[in-house]
Amino acid sequence: MQLRLAALAVTAIVPGVAQADDAPPAQIVVTAPPSGSTAVLADTPVNAQILSGDALDRQGHANLADLLEANLGSVTLSNGTGSPYQSDVSYRGFQATSLLGSPTGLSVWLDGVRMNEPFGSIVNWDLMPMNAIGAVEVLPGSNPLFGLNTLGGALVLTTKNGGDNGGLGIMAQGGSFARRGAQAEAGGTLAGRALDWFVAGNYDDQDGYRWYTHTRVSQAYGKLRWHGTSAKAELGLIWADSALNGTQGLPLSMLGTPQAAYTWPDTVANTQLVINLKADTRLSSSLRLSGNLYYRRSGSHSRNSNASLGQYCDGVIYDCSGLALGGTALDLYAGNPFMAGSAANAGFAPYRGTLPIHDFTSGVNTTLVISDIHQHTIGGNGLLNLAAPVGSVSHDLDLGGSFETAAIRYAQGTDLARLVNYQTIPMPWNDLYGSDTGFEGSPLINSVAIASRNTSFDVFVRDRIRLTPALGLTAALGYEFTHLSLGGSNATLLDPGGSYRWTGSDGNTYYNPAYIGASYWNAATGALASATVPEGGTAGPEIDPVKGAHSYHRFNPSIGLTWNPRQDLGFFASYSEAMRAPTAIELACADPATPCSLPTGFNGDPDLKAVLAHSVELGARGTMLERVGWNAAAYRTLVDNDIQFIYAPSGLGYFANLGKTVRKGFELGVNADFARVHLAANYGYVAATYRDSFIDAEGQMVTPGSRITGIPRQSFKLRGTFDPIATVVLGANLIMVSSQYAHGDEANVDVAVPGHTLVNLDVHVTPVPHVELFGKVTNLFDVHFATFGVMGNNLYTGHDEQFRTPAAGRAVLGGVRYSFGAGRTPPDAD
Repeated sequence: MQLRLAALAVTAIVPGVAQADDAPPAQIVVTAPPSGSTAVLADTPVNAQILSGDALDRQGHANLADLLEANLGSVTLSNGTGSPYQSDVSYRGFQATSLLGSPTGLSVWLDGVRMNEPFGSIVNWDLMPMNAIGAVEVLPGSNPLFGLNTLGGALVLTTKNGGDNGGLGIMAQGGSFARRGAQAEAGGTLAGRALDWFVAGNYDDQDGYRWYTHTRVSQAYGKLRWHGTSAKAELGLIWADSALNGTQGLPLSMLGTPQAAYTWPDTVANTQLVINLKADTRLSSSLRLSGNLYYRRSGSHSRNSNASLGQYCDGVIYDCSGLALGGTALDLYAGNPFMAGSAANAGFAPYRGTLPIHDFTSGVNTTLVISDIHQHTIGGNGLLNLAAPVGSVSHDLDLGGSFETAAIRYAQGTDLARLVNYQTIPMPWNDLYGSDTGFEGSPLINSVAIASRNTSFDVFVRDRIRLTPALGLTAALGYEFTHLSLGGSNATLLDPGGSYRWTGSDGNTYYNPAYIGASYWNAATGALASATVPEGGTAGPEIDPVKGAHSYHRFNPSIGLTWNPRQDLGFFASYSEAMRAPTAIELACADPATPCSLPTGFNGDPDLKAVLAHSVELGARGTMLERVGWNAAAYRTLVDNDIQFIYAPSGLGYFANLGKTVRKGFELGVNADFARVHLAANYGYVAATYRDSFIDAEGQMVTPGSRITGIPRQSFKLRGTFDPIATVVLGANLIMVSSQYAHGDEANVDVAVPGHTLVNLDVHVTPVPHVELFGKVTNLFDVHFATFGVMGNNLYTGHDEQFRTPAAGRAVLGGVRYSFGAGRTPPDAD
């Protein structure tokens, strides 16, 4: 589906979402971490947008990604796993992703804490409690003040506090896909409002739209604040624990049953603890010092099923075209020569296993990858603000900076497995299951152990100058430094296809002595053979070191102008630059000769260049008739040395610097607030293209002008609420997104992933004071669509196909909310 000019016409007359219905006339924007650095929206030289009020209180989104996708025109989601908490957010063509290995171009900050994970810079949406967030701010552009990953913009989250959110609230909900959940929050003040406190908790449990996609998320948040005469301080805590399950995309030939699994399991269990201490003091009437110091501990345990056609599936030695029949799994297909009870299977008695070692499911290599990541991060921000005139010119001068250091431990094991009813089952170990049911040796193919340290800091100076009462100039210069080190080993114990012998990266022959004398299937002769010591072979494992040290640094400037000739009209323009250093996983998987399978692969491969972004933006904003607000902006971001994962149909690939890419477009938004009707709309156009030629993993020539994969060009969001009576609020969302090219199709030669149009409805009824009944319907018309596509090889047919991850169908949610107490009060003036 393509959005036509009609969408533009609608956007011109229907309101946008830049402001909440209960927001004050002069909105405040956080312009640098920590959150004490603020400016009035009219003095911000970019099209900053703030979400609060209706977006957070009524729409009921489970995570930040869904909130942004439902309300902002330049935001689209891509979900490759089927888990509702693992979406990738694309804003103006730059991503904040939850999948390890995907390039990240957006930074995410929560109360001055950088929420991008140190390992891979990913963002785990399941670790941020939505019912603790009071406002969401989107700052576009290559902003040097927000440090790492801020190529296309920064997402700034501000949490609630007891002074503004007093009282108690409890909510219980349930609905489709066996979803059940509860939320609670409470806040208040003490000691004559010198102290305030706020706590929140969230639990969400659901089976998911697709098979084997059960989700469980538990989150807790707490904050304690102290206000003195000229100083204040606060302590914030975040705890989260989650278990997310996904099942990958489906080839087009299997989309007739969108709930089905291609292979499974694919699970991620995340944990997090954040301790954040903030302080702010006024040294004089014109001098203010603020900062924060945080500790962040996070961990992730994942299990990923991988299945691909073996090396003999070439149609000559072994024909894999008939591996499955009518969707029947391989181990149940009568054509499988190794199925239980067959003569070939019985011949493995000397090995006491149920399947051969090499090409152990008749041409399908199946593995289960188990990974563990442990991260300990210490970071902080500081800002010294001097607001004083120089002569007749007003200056607002900031001197600030941030630092972050992280210790990372990464361990990964790849086990031989077999495919039974689409489930990847690891080969059993003797000491666990008995020698009569499993391998005599270990099923471990590969083992990786890595220790990494990431250190980064940036410093900046910024001055906001009031040239005239209507004209403002903002100029900044930042210096960014990043150092990454890797140390560890990559041990190979079996060939990736399951063979006991292999050729190592050094050209030597290795073998696993545990398998000498065992039988294996010789596909060339079509008979069993006995494993022997290869001539000149070295007893395994083959151990390759994984090590490296990389440093990146750069000065990044920015400059912007704001001109507000009238109170209801303003114009802005800006230019900015930013740098993104390659992540550890990108540096370790950057050689086309040794491709990796995400999220795996550490090979000590070549260095990568830092990514540099140059952004320019022009726009305007204003109000009409005192009830209608509008904003418009055009932008262009040129990226040097852009890094992307180049997919092959095998699922393997590598990271590479692709030269120059560009993302350009425009966005339009209008909002209106009438007596009983509140309307908001936003349109975004993003043209993301490659600027240099390169050869993709399939050998296709990608020419300048080809569209970057995974980025839709157009999106349109419409939100409306209607209050027929004082106790009833009816709401609706319209979400329209255009088509995109699948990952792995950088040359744009395959069919595009179609766009989609969704309608969501919600209703809120307050039958008695303090009690609210609510209901929500998502995907009202049960549209079948996908937001993620990738080129791959269908192991059940042996054919190359496009894979898509089916999105959720129609879902109904209902619940009750009980609240009482002080309620919300105006935010602090400072």
